[in-house]
Amino acid sequence: MDRGARVKFKPGSKAKDNWRISDEAAGLVIARYKTPRTNVPERVDVNFGSGIVVWGERATEFVVVGS
Repeated sequence: MDRGARVKFKPGSKAKDNWRISDEAAGLVIARYKTPRTNVPERVDVNFGSGIVVWGERATEFVVVGS
C-alpha cells in the first residue's frame, strides 16, 4: 500500500466503526510507516476528505481500491 493509493476499510472492520466512516467512503493514503516497537503492524494515515483524516490506523484494516 503506497502513498497516494485509494483505499477503503475492509468490510466488517471494527476500526471503520470506531472512526465512524461509511462503507462507501474511500480515501487516499497520505503516509505509511512502521513504529519502532516490534510486532506492531504497519500504520497508515488516510485522508477521507471533508476534514476527516484517519491517523495511525493499522494498514491491515484497509483494502486498495485504486491508485
